[in-house]
Amino acid sequence: MPSRTRRRSLWSILMALTLVALLTACGGSSSSGGTNSGTGASVTGPKNALVRCPSNTNTTAASPETGQIHLVVAGWSSTPAEDALVKQGLQNFEKLHPNVSVTWTPIPGDYATKMRANVASGNVPDVFYLQPPMAQEYIPAGKLLNLSPYMARDHVSPSTYYPSLMQDFDCADGTIFGIPKDWNSLGLFYNKTLFQQAGLGDPSNWTWDDLKNAAQKLTKRGSSPANSVYGIALPADASRWGAFLFANGGQMVSADGKQAVFNSQAGIQAAEFYTSFEQNHTGVMPGDVGASWDGDAFGKQQVAMTLEGGWMIPFLAQNYPKVQYGIAPLPIGPSGKRGNLLYTNAWAAYSGTKYPDMAWELIKYMTGAEYQTQVLHDGFALPTLTSLANDSYFQQNPGVKVLQDGAAYGQPDFYGVADTEIHNDVSNALQSIMLGKQSAADALNASAQKVNTWIQQNVAP
Repeated sequence: MPSRTRRRSLWSILMALTLVALLTACGGSSSSGGTNSGTGASVTGPKNALVRCPSNTNTTAASPETGQIHLVVAGWSSTPAEDALVKQGLQNFEKLHPNVSVTWTPIPGDYATKMRANVASGNVPDVFYLQPPMAQEYIPAGKLLNLSPYMARDHVSPSTYYPSLMQDFDCADGTIFGIPKDWNSLGLFYNKTLFQQAGLGDPSNWTWDDLKNAAQKLTKRGSSPANSVYGIALPADASRWGAFLFANGGQMVSADGKQAVFNSQAGIQAAEFYTSFEQNHTGVMPGDVGASWDGDAFGKQQVAMTLEGGWMIPFLAQNYPKVQYGIAPLPIGPSGKRGNLLYTNAWAAYSGTKYPDMAWELIKYMTGAEYQTQVLHDGFALPTLTSLANDSYFQQNPGVKVLQDGAAYGQPDFYGVADTEIHNDVSNALQSIMLGKQSAADALNASAQKVNTWIQQNVAP
């Protein structure tokens, strides 16, 4: 996936809250279809204070459906190879369940907006991809099947999956409404040829100071940015800077999600460091060297380092196969710890599906060992199962193992109800600092004030 950002829709949360009210008014809160037969037992995942639980949801697992069953499954279309993998997975599921037919209906264009329209009209697929901001919207409205009783019935423990990935799809009491379908984290991609020319070794144990010194050594400035080589490309992007914030001991929002706290002293220090490369000309924004994104600048070998995820691997193989590169963990911050950002989406089911049990069976298969192993070995993304952490694929692909290890110290790139405002305002603040328009403290304070005003005006106390 040659994209440098997570799969995150940039819709307005204000519109989302309006939709929640509309869905509830239309009877959106519902128990699952089918006859409940479960024991009422349930399991819970990480308690996500940033997502409100629904007032009414199924609390037991439905009985297995009989007869011919047809499931409609939706998501977005990615690369042809990844689309083929999804189709193969669904076909394998059909073979395991001869009475089930599955129709894959990828939604082109703005997935979140089109799904919102589908939900408002009641024309919802049985099973579908769920982005973290969608969970914020759909869970409180009761539009998702509660998976906790199904997991309890089938002995699928939440600990089967990385907790930091589950968090995006749980609500405040830990009830589970989605299971992560795959994920990715950030790594330090470095050009081995340029490193050798600069006399630099393996950056796996670098600190922030090491990164700064290396960027200076790697920078070879010509008569213009277009014929220069820079140490690193760092975009003005909250979905990159957050890793430095966490490494420095900071947080984006308070524990209850109701206050921006990224303008702490830790945040100001992280912003000063992150933007220093642009300011001292050892880093560059991709557009300054004629690149469409920092991965493209790295492929053109106009920057020696960048921070990206696993999507860089197929992108470089397809577009810049001659570039010799390695992947290292992100550098250690002044706190003595690393930080990282985790990007994921989930499989979820509609609460109003006619076939809740079979919908769960499909989710269980697509997040189970057989399919997740195929996801890993086909190189599209990382598997969500902790049991695959030592799969032989990682021994053959140590760079991918670096990304996998990011789960241990990464945090979701999702910040609850003000997620969109935080990403937009923090990114604007970083750009303002890079352009020399504001100090880090002034830019982050102004951004935090905007976010907090939005929260006060749009979120009930």
